[in-house]
Amino acid sequence: MILIDVRRVAVRGAVVLAGLLCVSAAAAEWTLESSIARALAVAPEVAAAAAGREAQQGALRQAGAWPNPSVELRADDRLARELGGGGRDLTQIAITQPLPLGRIKPRQAVAAAGVRVAEAAEQAERLGLERRVAEAFHRLQRDQALLALARGNAEDAAAFAHAGARRAAAGDVSRREALRLEVMAAQAAQAVEQAEGEWAESAYALAALLALAPDELGALAPLTVPPPPAALEHFAQGAADHPSLHHEQGRQAVLTAERAVARAEALPGVSLTLYRERDVFAGSREPVTGAGLTVELPLWDRRGGRRDELAALGRAQRERVRTLERDLQAELRVSHLHLTHLVDQARHHRGAVLEPAREVRALTERGYQRGEVDLPALIDAVETARAAEGRQQQLLADAWLELAALRHAAGEALHAVTTTDFEEAGR
Repeated sequence: MILIDVRRVAVRGAVVLAGLLCVSAAAAEWTLESSIARALAVAPEVAAAAAGREAQQGALRQAGAWPNPSVELRADDRLARELGGGGRDLTQIAITQPLPLGRIKPRQAVAAAGVRVAEAAEQAERLGLERRVAEAFHRLQRDQALLALARGNAEDAAAFAHAGARRAAAGDVSRREALRLEVMAAQAAQAVEQAEGEWAESAYALAALLALAPDELGALAPLTVPPPPAALEHFAQGAADHPSLHHEQGRQAVLTAERAVARAEALPGVSLTLYRERDVFAGSREPVTGAGLTVELPLWDRRGGRRDELAALGRAQRERVRTLERDLQAELRVSHLHLTHLVDQARHHRGAVLEPAREVRALTERGYQRGEVDLPALIDAVETARAAEGRQQQLLADAWLELAALRHAAGEALHAVTTTDFEEAGR
Protein backbone atom coordinates (compact mmCIF):
# COMPACT_ATOMS: atom_id res chain seq x y z
CA MET A 1 0.00 0.00 0.00
CA ILE A 2 1.35 3.47 -0.92
CA LEU A 3 1.80 5.41 2.31
CA ILE A 4 1.18 9.10 1.55
CA ASP A 5 -0.10 11.56 4.14
CA VAL A 6 -2.87 13.09 2.07
CA ARG A 7 -3.55 15.77 4.69
CA ARG A 8 -0.42 17.60 3.57
CA VAL A 9 -1.66 18.00 -0.02
CA ALA A 10 -3.91 20.97 0.71
CA VAL A 11 -1.14 22.82 2.55
CA ARG A 12 1.79 21.67 0.42
CA GLY A 13 1.82 24.80 -1.75
CA ALA A 14 1.66 27.07 1.28
CA VAL A 15 4.52 25.27 3.05
CA VAL A 16 6.78 25.31 0.01
CA LEU A 17 5.88 28.92 -0.72
CA ALA A 18 6.83 29.89 2.82
CA GLY A 19 10.21 28.26 2.33
CA LEU A 20 10.65 30.01 -0.99
CA LEU A 21 9.85 33.38 0.53
CA CYS A 22 12.62 32.98 3.07
CA VAL A 23 15.32 33.99 0.60
CA SER A 24 17.38 35.50 3.37
CA ALA A 25 16.80 35.70 7.08
CA ALA A 26 17.76 39.37 6.96
CA ALA A 27 15.71 40.21 3.86
CA ALA A 28 12.66 42.34 4.49
CA GLU A 29 9.40 41.61 2.75
CA TRP A 30 9.09 43.66 -0.41
CA THR A 31 5.76 45.33 -0.99
CA LEU A 32 4.56 47.00 -4.14
CA GLU A 33 4.89 50.38 -2.44
CA SER A 34 8.48 49.78 -1.32
CA SER A 35 9.40 48.48 -4.77
CA ILE A 36 7.98 51.58 -6.44
CA ALA A 37 9.73 53.87 -3.96
CA ARG A 38 13.03 52.12 -4.63
CA ALA A 39 12.58 52.29 -8.41
CA LEU A 40 11.70 55.98 -8.36
CA ALA A 41 14.80 56.69 -6.29
CA VAL A 42 17.25 54.92 -8.61
CA ALA A 43 15.68 55.12 -12.08
CA PRO A 44 17.83 57.08 -14.56
CA GLU A 45 14.78 58.02 -16.62
CA VAL A 46 13.23 59.76 -13.62
CA ALA A 47 16.48 61.60 -12.94
CA ALA A 48 16.65 62.61 -16.60
CA ALA A 49 13.08 63.94 -16.47
CA ALA A 50 13.89 65.92 -13.32
CA ALA A 51 16.95 67.37 -15.03
CA GLY A 52 14.78 68.34 -17.98
CA ARG A 53 12.43 70.17 -15.63
CA GLU A 54 15.34 72.04 -14.05
CA ALA A 55 16.62 72.94 -17.50
CA GLN A 56 13.27 74.46 -18.41
CA GLN A 57 13.25 76.43 -15.17
CA GLY A 58 16.63 77.83 -16.15
CA ALA A 59 15.24 78.70 -19.58
CA LEU A 60 12.39 80.56 -17.88
CA ARG A 61 14.83 82.66 -15.88
CA GLN A 62 16.82 83.35 -19.03
CA ALA A 63 13.74 84.35 -21.02
CA GLY A 64 13.31 87.53 -18.97
CA ALA A 65 16.85 88.76 -19.57
CA TRP A 66 17.50 91.78 -21.77
CA PRO A 67 20.15 91.54 -24.47
CA ASN A 68 23.55 92.86 -23.46
CA PRO A 69 24.64 96.32 -24.63
CA SER A 70 27.69 96.82 -26.80
CA VAL A 71 30.44 99.43 -26.47
CA GLU A 72 32.26 100.97 -29.40
CA LEU A 73 35.53 102.94 -29.00
CA ARG A 74 36.95 104.98 -31.85
CA ALA A 75 40.45 106.46 -32.06
CA ASP A 76 41.82 108.39 -35.04
CA ASP A 77 44.04 111.37 -36.02
CA ARG A 78 41.20 113.67 -37.12
CA LEU A 79 41.57 116.12 -34.24
CA ALA A 80 45.32 116.25 -34.54
CA ARG A 81 45.12 117.01 -38.23
CA GLU A 82 42.56 119.77 -37.74
CA LEU A 83 44.71 121.38 -35.05
CA GLY A 84 47.90 120.94 -37.02
CA GLY A 85 49.41 118.40 -34.67
CA GLY A 86 50.13 114.72 -34.84
CA GLY A 87 49.17 111.49 -33.13
CA ARG A 88 45.89 109.77 -32.48
CA ASP A 89 43.17 110.56 -29.98
CA LEU A 90 40.13 108.75 -28.59
CA THR A 91 37.41 110.58 -30.46
CA GLN A 92 34.25 108.58 -29.75
CA ILE A 93 32.68 106.29 -27.17
CA ALA A 94 29.29 104.76 -28.05
CA ILE A 95 27.06 102.40 -26.08
CA THR A 96 24.32 100.57 -27.99
CA GLN A 97 21.43 98.83 -26.23
CA PRO A 98 19.06 96.63 -28.27
CA LEU A 99 15.48 97.21 -27.12
CA PRO A 100 13.43 93.97 -27.04
CA LEU A 101 10.16 95.81 -27.42
CA GLY A 102 7.22 93.41 -27.13
CA ARG A 103 9.46 90.32 -27.08
CA ILE A 104 10.22 89.61 -23.42
CA LYS A 105 6.72 88.58 -22.34
CA PRO A 106 6.10 86.23 -25.31
CA ARG A 107 9.44 84.56 -24.68
CA GLN A 108 8.62 84.20 -21.00
CA ALA A 109 5.27 82.67 -21.95
CA VAL A 110 7.06 80.09 -24.11
CA ALA A 111 9.48 79.26 -21.30
CA ALA A 112 6.71 79.05 -18.69
CA ALA A 113 4.76 76.67 -20.92
CA GLY A 114 7.96 74.67 -21.36
CA VAL A 115 8.28 74.34 -17.59
CA ARG A 116 4.74 72.96 -17.38
CA VAL A 117 5.51 70.53 -20.19
CA ALA A 118 8.65 69.34 -18.39
CA GLU A 119 6.76 68.94 -15.11
CA ALA A 120 4.07 66.90 -16.83
CA ALA A 121 6.73 64.83 -18.59
CA GLU A 122 8.37 64.07 -15.25
CA GLN A 123 5.05 63.04 -13.73
CA ALA A 124 4.24 60.88 -16.76
CA GLU A 125 7.67 59.24 -16.53
CA ARG A 126 7.15 58.45 -12.87
CA LEU A 127 3.66 57.13 -13.53
CA GLY A 128 4.89 54.94 -16.38
CA LEU A 129 7.71 53.57 -14.24
CA GLU A 130 5.27 52.79 -11.45
CA ARG A 131 3.19 50.74 -13.86
CA ARG A 132 6.27 48.85 -15.12
CA VAL A 133 7.32 48.08 -11.56
CA ALA A 134 3.80 46.94 -10.68
CA GLU A 135 3.68 44.64 -13.69
CA ALA A 136 7.09 43.14 -12.89
CA PHE A 137 6.13 42.80 -9.21
CA HIS A 138 2.86 40.97 -9.89
CA ARG A 139 4.46 38.68 -12.48
CA LEU A 140 7.09 37.72 -9.94
CA GLN A 141 4.36 37.07 -7.37
CA ARG A 142 2.64 34.78 -9.88
CA ASP A 143 5.80 32.92 -10.87
CA GLN A 144 6.84 32.62 -7.23
CA ALA A 145 3.52 30.94 -6.41
CA LEU A 146 3.69 28.71 -9.49
CA LEU A 147 7.20 27.63 -8.55
CA ALA A 148 6.07 26.76 -5.04
CA LEU A 149 3.17 24.75 -6.44
CA ALA A 150 5.44 22.97 -8.91
CA ARG A 151 7.86 22.01 -6.16
CA GLY A 152 5.04 20.74 -3.98
CA ASN A 153 3.63 18.70 -6.85
CA ALA A 154 7.10 17.33 -7.60
CA GLU A 155 7.55 16.19 -4.01
CA ASP A 156 4.17 14.45 -4.03
CA ALA A 157 4.87 12.82 -7.40
CA ALA A 158 8.28 11.63 -6.22
CA ALA A 159 6.70 10.12 -3.12
CA PHE A 160 4.11 8.29 -5.24
CA ALA A 161 6.82 7.03 -7.59
CA HIS A 162 8.96 5.80 -4.71
CA ALA A 163 6.03 4.00 -3.11
CA GLY A 164 5.00 2.57 -6.49
CA ALA A 165 8.48 1.15 -7.01
CA ARG A 166 8.29 -0.60 -3.62
CA ARG A 167 4.85 -2.03 -4.39
CA ALA A 168 5.99 -3.19 -7.83
CA ALA A 169 8.96 -4.95 -6.23
CA ALA A 170 6.55 -6.62 -3.81
CA GLY A 171 4.22 -7.61 -6.65
CA ASP A 172 1.32 -5.47 -5.42
CA VAL A 173 1.12 -3.38 -8.62
CA SER A 174 2.19 -3.95 -12.18
CA ARG A 175 5.46 -2.72 -13.61
CA ARG A 176 3.46 -0.60 -16.02
CA GLU A 177 1.71 1.24 -13.19
CA ALA A 178 5.01 1.85 -11.39
CA LEU A 179 6.58 3.20 -14.59
CA ARG A 180 3.62 5.51 -15.09
CA LEU A 181 4.16 6.92 -11.61
CA GLU A 182 7.84 7.45 -12.45
CA VAL A 183 6.83 9.32 -15.59
CA MET A 184 4.54 11.51 -13.48
CA ALA A 185 7.46 12.27 -11.17
CA ALA A 186 9.73 13.10 -14.11
CA GLN A 187 7.11 15.37 -15.63
CA ALA A 188 6.69 17.12 -12.30
CA ALA A 189 10.45 17.62 -12.07
CA GLN A 190 10.45 19.09 -15.58
CA ALA A 191 7.66 21.43 -14.52
CA VAL A 192 9.82 22.59 -11.62
CA GLU A 193 12.69 23.39 -13.97
CA GLN A 194 10.39 25.37 -16.23
CA ALA A 195 8.89 27.23 -13.26
CA GLU A 196 12.36 28.00 -11.93
CA GLY A 197 13.35 29.49 -15.27
CA GLU A 198 10.24 31.65 -15.46
CA TRP A 199 10.70 32.74 -11.85
CA ALA A 200 14.33 33.68 -12.53
CA GLU A 201 13.32 35.76 -15.55
CA SER A 202 10.69 37.60 -13.52
CA ALA A 203 13.13 38.15 -10.67
CA TYR A 204 15.70 39.62 -13.05
CA ALA A 205 13.06 41.91 -14.58
CA LEU A 206 12.03 43.33 -11.21
CA ALA A 207 15.58 43.50 -9.86
CA ALA A 208 16.72 45.47 -12.91
CA LEU A 209 14.08 48.13 -12.26
CA LEU A 210 15.19 48.33 -8.62
CA ALA A 211 18.92 48.39 -9.46
CA LEU A 212 19.44 45.24 -7.38
CA ALA A 213 20.80 41.79 -7.94
CA PRO A 214 18.06 39.13 -8.05
CA ASP A 215 19.35 37.53 -4.87
CA GLU A 216 18.92 40.88 -3.08
CA LEU A 217 15.17 40.82 -3.57
CA GLY A 218 13.28 40.19 -0.39
CA ALA A 219 10.20 38.05 0.00
CA LEU A 220 7.03 38.91 -1.90
CA ALA A 221 3.62 38.44 -0.36
CA PRO A 222 1.37 35.95 -2.18
CA LEU A 223 -1.30 37.14 -4.58
CA THR A 224 -4.81 37.66 -3.28
CA VAL A 225 -8.11 38.38 -4.97
CA PRO A 226 -8.44 42.17 -5.30
CA PRO A 227 -11.78 43.70 -4.35
CA PRO A 228 -14.04 44.85 -7.17
CA PRO A 229 -13.05 48.28 -8.50
CA ALA A 230 -15.01 51.38 -7.62
CA ALA A 231 -17.40 52.89 -10.12
CA LEU A 232 -15.95 54.00 -13.42
CA GLU A 233 -16.76 57.62 -12.60
CA HIS A 234 -14.25 57.56 -9.74
CA PHE A 235 -11.40 56.73 -12.08
CA ALA A 236 -12.70 58.94 -14.90
CA GLN A 237 -12.29 62.00 -12.70
CA GLY A 238 -8.54 61.57 -12.73
CA ALA A 239 -8.26 60.85 -16.45
CA ALA A 240 -8.78 64.53 -17.27
CA ASP A 241 -5.70 65.32 -15.15
CA HIS A 242 -3.53 62.59 -16.62
CA PRO A 243 0.13 63.69 -16.80
CA SER A 244 0.43 62.52 -20.39
CA LEU A 245 -2.58 64.63 -21.32
CA HIS A 246 -1.12 67.63 -19.51
CA HIS A 247 2.11 67.05 -21.40
CA GLU A 248 0.42 67.15 -24.79
CA GLN A 249 -1.74 70.12 -23.81
CA GLY A 250 1.39 71.88 -22.60
CA ARG A 251 3.08 71.32 -25.94
CA GLN A 252 0.08 72.92 -27.60
CA ALA A 253 0.45 75.91 -25.25
CA VAL A 254 4.13 76.16 -26.18
CA LEU A 255 3.25 76.34 -29.87
CA THR A 256 0.65 79.03 -29.19
CA ALA A 257 3.20 81.06 -27.25
CA GLU A 258 5.78 80.59 -29.99
CA ARG A 259 3.35 82.11 -32.47
CA ALA A 260 3.24 85.22 -30.27
CA VAL A 261 7.04 85.28 -30.30
CA ALA A 262 7.05 85.03 -34.09
CA ARG A 263 4.63 87.95 -34.32
CA ALA A 264 6.81 90.01 -31.98
CA GLU A 265 9.93 89.17 -33.95
CA ALA A 266 8.20 90.36 -37.13
CA LEU A 267 8.26 93.90 -35.71
CA PRO A 268 11.31 96.02 -36.61
CA GLY A 269 14.21 95.63 -34.23
CA VAL A 270 15.17 98.81 -32.39
CA SER A 271 18.50 99.75 -30.80
CA LEU A 272 19.32 102.86 -28.78
CA THR A 273 22.82 104.33 -29.00
CA LEU A 274 24.30 106.88 -26.60
CA TYR A 275 27.60 108.39 -27.64
CA ARG A 276 30.18 110.91 -26.59
CA GLU A 277 32.80 112.19 -29.00
CA ARG A 278 35.37 114.95 -29.23
CA ASP A 279 35.45 117.53 -32.01
CA VAL A 280 37.11 120.85 -32.84
CA PHE A 281 35.14 124.03 -32.30
CA ALA A 282 36.72 127.49 -32.69
CA GLY A 283 40.17 125.98 -32.72
CA SER A 284 39.77 123.96 -29.52
CA ARG A 285 38.71 120.44 -28.66
CA GLU A 286 35.20 120.17 -27.26
CA PRO A 287 33.10 117.18 -26.17
CA VAL A 288 29.92 116.34 -28.04
CA THR A 289 27.16 114.04 -26.69
CA GLY A 290 24.19 112.59 -28.47
CA ALA A 291 21.81 109.70 -28.94
CA GLY A 292 20.84 107.63 -31.93
CA LEU A 293 18.07 105.20 -32.73
CA THR A 294 18.61 102.27 -35.07
CA VAL A 295 15.52 100.70 -36.59
CA GLU A 296 15.58 97.49 -38.60
CA LEU A 297 13.97 97.60 -42.02
CA PRO A 298 11.81 94.44 -42.32
CA LEU A 299 12.08 94.23 -46.07
CA TRP A 300 12.91 90.55 -46.59
CA ASP A 301 12.02 88.64 -43.41
CA ARG A 302 8.63 89.26 -41.80
CA ARG A 303 8.53 85.79 -40.11
CA GLY A 304 5.45 84.88 -42.13
CA GLY A 305 6.68 81.38 -42.93
CA ARG A 306 7.45 80.73 -39.28
CA ARG A 307 3.97 81.85 -38.23
CA ASP A 308 2.36 79.58 -40.81
CA GLU A 309 4.55 76.69 -39.66
CA LEU A 310 3.58 77.20 -36.03
CA ALA A 311 -0.10 77.49 -36.92
CA ALA A 312 0.01 74.14 -38.73
CA LEU A 313 1.97 72.53 -35.89
CA GLY A 314 -0.63 73.86 -33.45
CA ARG A 315 -3.47 72.26 -35.41
CA ALA A 316 -1.58 68.97 -35.51
CA GLN A 317 -0.95 69.15 -31.78
CA ARG A 318 -4.64 69.76 -31.06
CA GLU A 319 -5.45 66.57 -32.92
CA ARG A 320 -2.83 64.70 -30.89
CA VAL A 321 -4.50 65.92 -27.72
CA ARG A 322 -7.87 64.69 -28.99
CA THR A 323 -6.33 61.35 -29.93
CA LEU A 324 -4.81 60.93 -26.49
CA GLU A 325 -8.08 61.84 -24.78
CA ARG A 326 -9.87 59.22 -26.87
CA ASP A 327 -7.25 56.54 -26.17
CA LEU A 328 -7.16 57.24 -22.43
CA GLN A 329 -10.94 57.03 -22.17
CA ALA A 330 -10.98 53.80 -24.16
CA GLU A 331 -8.19 52.27 -22.06
CA LEU A 332 -9.95 53.35 -18.89
CA ARG A 333 -13.26 51.75 -19.86
CA VAL A 334 -11.70 48.55 -21.18
CA SER A 335 -9.46 48.12 -18.13
CA HIS A 336 -12.34 48.76 -15.73
CA LEU A 337 -14.55 46.24 -17.53
CA HIS A 338 -11.78 43.66 -17.74
CA LEU A 339 -10.79 44.09 -14.09
CA THR A 340 -14.38 43.65 -12.94
CA HIS A 341 -14.64 40.50 -15.03
CA LEU A 342 -11.32 39.12 -13.74
CA VAL A 343 -12.21 39.70 -10.09
CA ASP A 344 -15.54 37.90 -10.55
CA GLN A 345 -13.87 35.13 -12.51
CA ALA A 346 -11.14 34.62 -9.91
CA ARG A 347 -13.67 34.31 -7.10
CA HIS A 348 -15.91 31.99 -9.10
CA HIS A 349 -12.95 29.87 -10.18
CA ARG A 350 -11.80 29.47 -6.59
CA GLY A 351 -15.18 28.30 -5.37
CA ALA A 352 -16.36 26.35 -8.41
CA VAL A 353 -13.11 24.86 -9.73
CA LEU A 354 -10.07 25.17 -7.46
CA GLU A 355 -11.52 24.06 -4.14
CA PRO A 356 -13.48 21.13 -5.67
CA ALA A 357 -10.38 20.11 -7.65
CA ARG A 358 -8.32 20.07 -4.46
CA GLU A 359 -10.95 17.96 -2.73
CA VAL A 360 -11.21 15.56 -5.69
CA ARG A 361 -7.44 15.15 -5.68
CA ALA A 362 -7.34 14.42 -1.96
CA LEU A 363 -10.21 11.93 -2.21
CA THR A 364 -8.69 10.26 -5.28
CA GLU A 365 -5.30 9.90 -3.61
CA ARG A 366 -6.92 8.30 -0.58
CA GLY A 367 -8.97 6.04 -2.83
CA TYR A 368 -5.87 5.04 -4.80
CA GLN A 369 -4.07 4.16 -1.59
CA ARG A 370 -6.98 1.93 -0.61
CA GLY A 371 -7.15 0.41 -4.07
CA GLU A 372 -10.57 1.88 -4.80
CA VAL A 373 -9.53 3.91 -7.88
CA ASP A 374 -7.13 3.12 -10.65
CA LEU A 375 -4.05 5.00 -11.80
CA PRO A 376 -5.71 6.92 -14.70
CA ALA A 377 -8.20 8.39 -12.23
CA LEU A 378 -5.35 9.47 -9.96
CA ILE A 379 -3.45 11.06 -12.85
CA ASP A 380 -6.56 12.88 -14.01
CA ALA A 381 -7.26 14.22 -10.51
CA VAL A 382 -3.67 15.39 -10.05
CA GLU A 383 -3.53 17.09 -13.45
CA THR A 384 -6.91 18.74 -12.90
CA ALA A 385 -5.81 20.12 -9.54
CA ARG A 386 -2.49 21.36 -11.00
CA ALA A 387 -4.27 23.12 -13.84
CA ALA A 388 -6.74 24.71 -11.42
CA GLU A 389 -3.93 25.96 -9.17
CA GLY A 390 -2.08 27.45 -12.12
CA ARG A 391 -5.22 29.00 -13.55
CA GLN A 392 -6.06 30.61 -10.21
CA GLN A 393 -2.63 32.21 -9.95
CA GLN A 394 -2.87 33.47 -13.52
CA LEU A 395 -6.29 34.99 -12.86
CA LEU A 396 -5.00 36.74 -9.74
CA ALA A 397 -1.96 38.08 -11.57
CA ASP A 398 -4.10 39.24 -14.50
CA ALA A 399 -6.43 41.05 -12.12
CA TRP A 400 -3.60 42.95 -10.45
CA LEU A 401 -1.99 43.73 -13.80
CA GLU A 402 -5.31 45.09 -15.02
CA LEU A 403 -5.61 47.19 -11.89
CA ALA A 404 -2.20 48.67 -12.68
CA ALA A 405 -3.38 49.46 -16.20
CA LEU A 406 -6.61 50.99 -14.87
CA ARG A 407 -4.86 53.27 -12.42
CA HIS A 408 -2.31 54.27 -15.06
CA ALA A 409 -5.11 55.21 -17.45
CA ALA A 410 -6.69 57.24 -14.64
CA GLY A 411 -3.37 58.97 -13.94
CA GLU A 412 -3.24 57.70 -10.36
CA ALA A 413 -0.04 56.75 -8.58
CA LEU A 414 0.02 53.02 -7.86
CA HIS A 415 1.70 53.42 -4.49
CA ALA A 416 -1.02 55.77 -3.24
CA VAL A 417 -3.83 53.22 -2.93
CA THR A 418 -6.75 54.56 -0.93
CA THR A 419 -9.87 52.88 0.38
CA THR A 420 -11.99 54.86 -2.07
CA ASP A 421 -10.40 52.98 -4.97
CA PHE A 422 -12.37 49.87 -4.10
CA GLU A 423 -15.81 48.96 -2.96
CA GLU A 424 -16.17 47.22 0.36
CA ALA A 425 -16.04 43.55 -0.46
CA GLY A 426 -14.78 40.42 1.22
CA ARG A 427 -12.27 38.14 -0.38
